[in-house]
Amino acid sequence: MPLVARTFYLRLLVAILQKQQLSFTPTETISSHTLQSSTFGNTSFSEALDLASILKAVQSLSSEIELEKLLSTVLQVILEIAGADKCALLMPKGSCWVIEALSQLGQPAIILRSLPDDNGQTVPVALINRVKNTLTLTVIENAVVEPTLAADPYILRHSPKSILCAPILNQGKLIGILYLENNLTVGVFTSDRLQVLKLLTTQVAISLENAQLYHKLDNYSHTLEQKVEERTQEITEKATQLELTLEKLYSAQAQLIQSEKMSGLGQLVAGIAHEINNPINFISGNLEPASEYVASLIELNNLYKQLYPQPLPEIAEKIAEIELEFLVEDLQKLLSSMRVGAKRICQIVLSLRNFSRLDESEIKPVDIHSGIDSTLLILQHRLQNNSKHPEIAVIQKYGQLPLVNCYASALNQVFMNIINNAIDALEESDKSRQPTIIIQTESKEQKKVIIRIADNGVGMSESVKNNIFNPFFTTKSVGSGTGLGLSTSYSIVVEKHGGQLSCISAPGEGTEFIIEIPV
Repeated sequence: MPLVARTFYLRLLVAILQKQQLSFTPTETISSHTLQSSTFGNTSFSEALDLASILKAVQSLSSEIELEKLLSTVLQVILEIAGADKCALLMPKGSCWVIEALSQLGQPAIILRSLPDDNGQTVPVALINRVKNTLTLTVIENAVVEPTLAADPYILRHSPKSILCAPILNQGKLIGILYLENNLTVGVFTSDRLQVLKLLTTQVAISLENAQLYHKLDNYSHTLEQKVEERTQEITEKATQLELTLEKLYSAQAQLIQSEKMSGLGQLVAGIAHEINNPINFISGNLEPASEYVASLIELNNLYKQLYPQPLPEIAEKIAEIELEFLVEDLQKLLSSMRVGAKRICQIVLSLRNFSRLDESEIKPVDIHSGIDSTLLILQHRLQNNSKHPEIAVIQKYGQLPLVNCYASALNQVFMNIINNAIDALEESDKSRQPTIIIQTESKEQKKVIIRIADNGVGMSESVKNNIFNPFFTTKSVGSGTGLGLSTSYSIVVEKHGGQLSCISAPGEGTEFIIEIPV
């Protein structure tokens, strides 16, 4: 239990137990005889119910969240505190009331799981109905001689002595009724015990509400998991049937199905890209003027320092308080990191748009070498020597290629994705050898061109290689990759251009991508 809550309950209990005489509120009904308040100087009750035990009881109730365990804890705690030998908890279920839990002294609590009130076999129905209708706590010193219960079947059958029946309210709403009885002693439920029971009942109301909410969420989660499992099994069965069917189709039909699958996924990511694009453009557009404003403020600050090297004591104190020099330096770094983040998001949006709108680029005869060179120029900053890796050598072995009728911007995106992945692999490779990327091109019988992009990086396992062209599959850490680059490249090469994209790789032996495009 949090320290604040423990302190609150401790102060409340001290106030209760220090009173010499305790009175009931107007919402309590006392039948038979007037209850005598115990004196807490030398009574057995004060010895039995010390602050530590009551606080422990409150903590037990507040720490339990599972409904069944909470019901058992409630009955156990109430029996120990109240001096009763029987305790029942009733709760509403639909339009009727049911007995959720029942316990007797010396026996474990029984979770009845919504047992109907059984026509007075377990609790006095007349008393329960009175408390339910009046929302009034009722204490009876001797039920056998109580006129209002003289005709109750339960009282006639069991002849209990002391009875307490209390409503459990949460924000004015009746969520349960607590029934206590003692079959041996008259007047057990004294005003002292009543004050402690009122405190515990408040905690019971809160704990019951939390446990019921947790129970509903748990049931919902279980049902959802079951539905997901059933749905997954259904999808798996259908996928198996589809796979068997696809094996009998011609390769052209297989390509058409793959195209439809990519189109459906493209519709999904197109909506995401559209929603992200507008706000990130707004942020990117405002970063430049924000940087200029900050630069102007810094310039003004430096001018003040030159013209007024000895500021007033109040200003000097404020400068020291806000650490002005650090603030000026760090503010520029913050803006720089924001620009990097915005640029990264723009790249992701571009990747999503390329993935979902691959037919926007115009098809025309292009020089493949020009596209590769422009891609390398864009990535020049990643190829240079930096703190992560030495300079990456790029070896270009170009053959004689004809102009290729293709979607130039889409094909450039393929080169960008593959070379970016090669650089990432080289950054993780052994620093003792020269990181190298080799790009080879050749024409095969004037019918297709072949582009090979190889690196001497870390390579990849067979399982990773089998999944690299699947959408959203990535081996990079969260925030470093979207898993769309190679799947988009595969779609561009295979579906848009009718070519082939394959990969050769092994752990520690680097990776080579082979692109084949019909002329």
